[in-house]
Amino acid sequence: MALACQTQTRGLGKWALALVIAVSVARLLLPSLTSGLLSRDQPWKTAGNDSDGIEDALPEFRSEDSIFPRAREWHVYWTFASRKGNGENHLDDSRFEPHMHDDYVASAVKSASKATLKHIDDMKRRYESVGALPDFYARGIGWIQDRQNVPLSDRFSISAMCNVTRMQRLKMVLTVVVAGNLAISNNADHVDTTLHLHSGPTTIFIVDTVGKIECGGTGDSWIDVQPPLTMWVRVNGISISEESEIFAGIALPHNSESSTLCTWRYDFVPKYAGVYSIHVKVLTFNGFADSTPNMCTTHDIPSRNDLFDSQQINNSNEDNLEILEAMNYEFVTELAAGGNYMHHRGVRGFKMYHAQDACCEACRRSRNCKMFSIPGALHFDDCELYFDRIQEDVDFLDREDGHYLGRDRNYSYKSQQPGDFPTIRRKLAISSNELKKHPWPVKMHPLQGFPPSKANGTSGEVTYFIGCGWSSLMSFESPCHYPSDDLGQKIEVVAIPTPPELSINGLRACLLDDEKLDISNGRWLHYPYPDDSVCRPSERDSRTRGFKVFKLQYFGDQDPICWHRDDLTQIANTCAEQGCKFLINHRWVTDLKREAKWFGWWKSYSCEYREMGDNDIQQCIDLKKISKIELRGASIKELVDSYMSQKLQNINMTTGTNNIVVFDTLKMPHLVWHKGINEHRISLMNDFPNVTADSEQEYYFMTGFTLTSEREPHLQIDRMLQFSKVAYDVLAPKGYKMINAFDVSAAFAFDTAGQV
Repeated sequence: MALACQTQTRGLGKWALALVIAVSVARLLLPSLTSGLLSRDQPWKTAGNDSDGIEDALPEFRSEDSIFPRAREWHVYWTFASRKGNGENHLDDSRFEPHMHDDYVASAVKSASKATLKHIDDMKRRYESVGALPDFYARGIGWIQDRQNVPLSDRFSISAMCNVTRMQRLKMVLTVVVAGNLAISNNADHVDTTLHLHSGPTTIFIVDTVGKIECGGTGDSWIDVQPPLTMWVRVNGISISEESEIFAGIALPHNSESSTLCTWRYDFVPKYAGVYSIHVKVLTFNGFADSTPNMCTTHDIPSRNDLFDSQQINNSNEDNLEILEAMNYEFVTELAAGGNYMHHRGVRGFKMYHAQDACCEACRRSRNCKMFSIPGALHFDDCELYFDRIQEDVDFLDREDGHYLGRDRNYSYKSQQPGDFPTIRRKLAISSNELKKHPWPVKMHPLQGFPPSKANGTSGEVTYFIGCGWSSLMSFESPCHYPSDDLGQKIEVVAIPTPPELSINGLRACLLDDEKLDISNGRWLHYPYPDDSVCRPSERDSRTRGFKVFKLQYFGDQDPICWHRDDLTQIANTCAEQGCKFLINHRWVTDLKREAKWFGWWKSYSCEYREMGDNDIQQCIDLKKISKIELRGASIKELVDSYMSQKLQNINMTTGTNNIVVFDTLKMPHLVWHKGINEHRISLMNDFPNVTADSEQEYYFMTGFTLTSEREPHLQIDRMLQFSKVAYDVLAPKGYKMINAFDVSAAFAFDTAGQV
C-alpha cells in the first residue's frame, strides 16, 4: 500500500496498521490422549499419504540433496528475533530441544490426520463448486498441500505430461495441537473444542499430517530439511477475571523426538485464568530470498502510435478505450505467436503502482512462466504471462483431470447470499466484470520482460506470499473465499498455581538494550475499561494532522494511562487505495476486532516503560532543553505525527537552543519494496553520518512492523525483520538509538490493521 502500512507508538496501544486478512494454517483438532504413540523408528502412515504415482518426485523448492536452500537463513533470522511472548527464559533455552509433550503430539496428530484431511478436502470442494480451484491453490493451506498428480489422458502425450506430473510444492496437510498441563473442568456443559489447561508453560504445535517430507534428525543439519514457512501465531486472552494477555509471534521449527513429521511450535506462558483464542496464519514461504526491482530483463516495444505508446486515454472518449483494448489484444497475440508461446493469461493486480516490478514478480511466482508483457490483452489486465503450452500453466491446472481451469469464476460479492456460507459473516470474492479498478490503462510505454533463468524450479530464489492478507498481485486474481474455515481454537486456563504479579513495583526502567530484537520480550495486557471516575469520557479526535485515522482524544491533564483506550471496531475501516472499496467491508475478523472498549498496553517481562503526561513531558523538554522534535521518513512518518502531535499539543519547546531530537522511520516500508538487502545496507552506511559525538542532536530510528499482508511486491514480514536488523547493525554503532515497533505490532498486525 503506497501511502500507509502499519504504525504503533511504543507501548501506547495506538495504531493505524495495514489491512490484513490472513489465512490460518489449519483448524485445531484435539484428539484423545488414548491414541497409540509413534516413534521416529516407526513408519508414518496417515490418511492421504499412500503412494500417488509420484513417489520419487522432489518438491520443486528443494535442491538435489533434498534440502531447502534458504532454510538455514530463515532459521538464523527467526530464532534471533523470536524471544518475544515466551515469558520465562527456560523456554528460550529449550525451544529446539525435545519437548516433554512430543509423544502426546505425535499421538494426537495421528488421531487427527483423517479429520484434518477431510476438513481441507471439504474446503477445496467448496472452491471447486464455484469454479475457483486456482484460488484454493494460490494461498494458505491449499498452497502448502498443492501437488501435481495429473492422470495421463489421450489429450496429452506422456512426454508433455511428465514435467507437470512431477512438479509439486510441499504436499503437506497441517494441523494444530496445543499441549500443556491438562486440567479437569468442572463445567459439564463445556464443548469438546475447548481444551482445559492449568496456567504455566503452554505450546502450540503445527504439524504436517502427511509425512512426504521427513524432518528432524541429529546435529544441526535437521534445519536444512525444514520448509521455511513463516507462520504467525496469536493467542488472545478473553478473561473471565479482570485482566488478560495477548501473545503473538512466529512459530519456530521443532525437532520432535517422537516422529519425523515436520513440526513448528510457539511457546507462551499464560498467567491469567480465562479463555484464550488461538489463530495460526501461514504468511510466506522462503521469505528471505532477496528480491530487488529490475530482476527481470525488459525491452521496450517499438513505437506504434501515440495511443498505444502512452497507454493513456481520455475517460470521456469511450471510442479510444475500445480502440486501445483492440490494440492491446492484437499486441499480445503477436507477441505470443512470435515467441511460439501456445498459452497466455492476464494478471489483474490490486495495486500495481509499479507495473514493471509487479509483473516481473508475477511471472517469477507463476510456475513455468517464460515471459511477460505490459499491458495485458484484456480490459483491466495490467500484464500478460506467457507459457510454452497450456499444460505448463500448472497454477491454473485442475489437479484431478488435467483440464486448464482459466480465470472465469461464477461467483461474486453481489450474487452471494448470507445462507450460502453459514460459517462466515463476510462475502469474500468478486467477479472481474464487477470490478471498477483504477488507474487503468497502465500509463506507461509497452514492454516485454523475461524472468531470471533460475527464478523457478529448485533455485530457492523466489519468495512466495501465501497469506490471505491484502496482496498487490492476488487480491483480485486469487481472492480468499473462506478465511474463517480454518480458524484456530480456544483453550481455557482454569487454575493459577501462583498469583500473577500485578504491580510494577520492583521492575527496573526499560533501557535501549531492551528494545533489541533479540532481547525484547513482552506481551500485551488487557485491563478493564476505566469508568468516568478514572478517565474523562472518551471523545474522538477529529484533527486532520498527518493521516486521517480514527483515534480518541488525548487529555494531557489526566492520568496518561487513559490514552490507552481504543475502540477497535473503528480501527482499519477506511482506506484510500484504488479498488480497496471492494475489500474493506468484506473481510473476516476475529474476536479482538470486536472490542469496542479496549484498554491495554505492551508490558515487558523484565522492565517498565514509564507513562508520561503533560507535566512529565514538559519537565523532560525543559531538562534537556529540547527545541524541536523532527520526524523523518515517508508515509509512516505521517502516521507517527498524527499521534505524536496529540502528546505534544500542550508542550512548549525550549527556545534559544539547537537541541533537536530526530525520529526517523527510515522510509519503511517503501524501501523494503524498492531495495535489495545489500543496497539497503550500503545506503545506511553511506547516507547516515556518525552522530556519536553530536552533543546537540539525539537520533532515534524505528524498526519496521510485523506484516501479515503484501502491500507491494517484496514487502513481507521476513524482509521487514531482515531490513530492521540490518538497520540496527549499521546504525547503532554510529550513535542511533532503535525503537522496536516490530514486536509490539505483532498482536495487532492482522484484523485490527488497516490501509488508511
